[in-house]
Amino acid sequence: MKQKDFKIEIIEDQVHILRCFIFGGGVVIPREIDGKQVTQIAPYAFSAHSEDKDPGAVCGEVLTEIILPDTIERIGRYAFYGCENLESITFYSNIKDIGAGAFTGCHKVRNLDVTIVNGMRSCLRELLMELREEQHVRYHDGEDEARLVFPEFFEEAVENTPARILETHTHGSGILYRNCFVQTNLQFALYDGRFPWARENEHLETVLRIAFERLLYPMGLGEEAKGKYMEFLKEHLKEAGIWALQKCDDRKCIELLSEHVVTQKEELKELLEAAEQEKSIETVSYLMDYKHRKFPEAKKADPFEL
Repeated sequence: MKQKDFKIEIIEDQVHILRCFIFGGGVVIPREIDGKQVTQIAPYAFSAHSEDKDPGAVCGEVLTEIILPDTIERIGRYAFYGCENLESITFYSNIKDIGAGAFTGCHKVRNLDVTIVNGMRSCLRELLMELREEQHVRYHDGEDEARLVFPEFFEEAVENTPARILETHTHGSGILYRNCFVQTNLQFALYDGRFPWARENEHLETVLRIAFERLLYPMGLGEEAKGKYMEFLKEHLKEAGIWALQKCDDRKCIELLSEHVVTQKEELKELLEAAEQEKSIETVSYLMDYKHRKFPEAKKADPFEL
């Protein structure tokens, strides 16, 4: 990575990114520039609201994706303020500090890819609290992986008329999911224990994604929680099949339903109806073949056989 791609500041042999000039909306921050570690994203570094009006800088609505190295220790205040088209953030969990308003106005972020650095304080919850919309998180530590959904939440200021004060009311199961951390570490049992609230309060599509992701990437998944996710998919089998055909890039979701959720011939028929509704010829063929293998037709007796 060339220094001319960035405007930087060097403090005690550590590089702070002030501005970026890499062509394109996706930016990869290097671990080093000129042999010195990159440890900080400076305040307003990717914000169009910065007083630093460098022409050609990647900032504001231009930025769509940011990938941070494991050397990053701090993200300055309002570093990504107003990056309204930012959709994806890749980072390591050992970021020590995220400044106030770092992701203010980043309402399109939906995908977080976090590598967990074991034994160190995690910044994941702090980032999730900044991003209140529904987040899809790839959570991995180099050995195992989970795919997690954190539903949205929002806060509402409500006036307490007799006391003449404003009270903050929080809505959405997303806040419950964001509170399943203990000393900054994600607790899978707490996460899975939030599922009843999601079932009652979230859109069906969100709940289906939660169930599919936990079953397909079962890091930390206990047997009781696994059973509840399976039960939910069985209860919404046709909707689950349609979701799988529309949202999954491969056949893993359909295979999960047919091979692990379906136990009766009538249930498999529901999946076939979903595939036919979505005009997925390949899936119809797969399910028909699976039907013949799982529920073989009994051979008719030969009337001439003694």
